[in-house]
Amino acid sequence: MPAASLRIHGGSPPPCCHDFSAPANPLGPPAWLGELLEECMARRVHLRYPSPGLEELREAIAWFHRADPRMIVVVNGAAEALAVLPLLLHAERLVVVEPGFGDHGVQAPAMGLGLARVVMERGGEGFTIDEARVLEAAEEGSVVVLSRPSNPTGYLAPADLLADLARRLAERGSWLVVDEAFIDLSPGAEPLEPGPGLVVVRSLTKTFASPGLRLGYIYAEEWLARKLDGARQPWPVGGLEACVYPRLLHDPRSRDYVARGRELAALESRRLARRLAEMGLRVYPSRAPFLLLGHPWLPHPAMQEALTAQGVYVRDASSFHGLGPGYSRVSIRTPGENDVLLRAFERALEGARPPGGC
Repeated sequence: MPAASLRIHGGSPPPCCHDFSAPANPLGPPAWLGELLEECMARRVHLRYPSPGLEELREAIAWFHRADPRMIVVVNGAAEALAVLPLLLHAERLVVVEPGFGDHGVQAPAMGLGLARVVMERGGEGFTIDEARVLEAAEEGSVVVLSRPSNPTGYLAPADLLADLARRLAERGSWLVVDEAFIDLSPGAEPLEPGPGLVVVRSLTKTFASPGLRLGYIYAEEWLARKLDGARQPWPVGGLEACVYPRLLHDPRSRDYVARGRELAALESRRLARRLAEMGLRVYPSRAPFLLLGHPWLPHPAMQEALTAQGVYVRDASSFHGLGPGYSRVSIRTPGENDVLLRAFERALEGARPPGGC
C-alpha cells in the first residue's frame, strides 16, 4: 500500500457543511490578500523561478517575527519541516510526544528510523508533558518532536521546561524540534528562541488562514540554519508565495489583523468551552484556536453523522495517537459561525448525553 494512502488528516467536509475541522486565524484570510495576489499575477511571477536564496522573503519573515534572518530556513509549510528535519539532523530514532500532528508512523519507517511515542499525561487540568518519560525514550541520536501549543490538545508547554529538555537532550547528542505552527494565534504565549539542542518550526499559512499558499520556516542557531539551508531543495516555495508573502508581511494592516485574530480566538474559545461543557462534553483547556472535546458515550462515526446532519463538520480525532473515536477537535471561528456549531451540538446530543455529563 502506498505510504500516502496511510495518511489521515480528518478527511474533507461535505460541500453543504460548515467546516470546523481545519484550524486557522478565525478572521479568515486578510481582505487585502486578493489584491496582493492579483498584483503578483500581473507581474507574471508564476512564469519564472523565484530567487533560490529567497532573500526578500526571508527578510520579511524576520521583520514580522522580529527574528534574525540568518537563522531562518524557508520551507513549504511547517509540515515539510517536520518531515525533513529528522533526516537533516541525522536522527537514528524519532521520539514523538503524542497526541500530536504529523505522519510520523508513515515517515519513520520510510526513513529507516526507530519510532517511540510518549503519550502526554492526562489529568483534571488537561494534558501535560512528563520530561522524565521523554528523556527515557530519547536515546543518543534521537530527534524529539512536539507541538506548542499542542495540536490537538491546546496545551502550551512552558518555555523553561522545553529549554531544560533541549539542554539535556543536547548533552546526549539529541535534538528537540518544537512545532509552533499556531503560536501567532496563542493568547499570551511567548514564542521560543532556538538554542543548543532546540530547533523551532513555524507556519504562516495558519496565521493568515491561507493553507493553499504554503509557507513555513525552520528557526535554528545560525550555524545550523546555514547547514539546513544548504541541504534543502532550491525552490521550497513557488514564485507566487515568494512575491505575495513579503508584501503581506510588510503591510501595515497585517500585525493588527493577527492580533485581532488572536484576541477573537481567546474570547470565543472561552465562550465555546463554557457552552459545550454545559452540554455535558469534556472540554480540555486550550491556548490555541481550537478545542479538544471528549464524548465517549457518542463516539465517531455516530457523532460526525449527527453533526453533519446539522450542517457542521468537525475533526474526528481518532487518527491522533493516544486518543480515539470518543474525541473531536473543533476550530474556533467567528461568533456567528460558532453559534452554528453550538446549535449543531445541542441537536446532535439530544437524548445522547450521559447522566451528569461526561
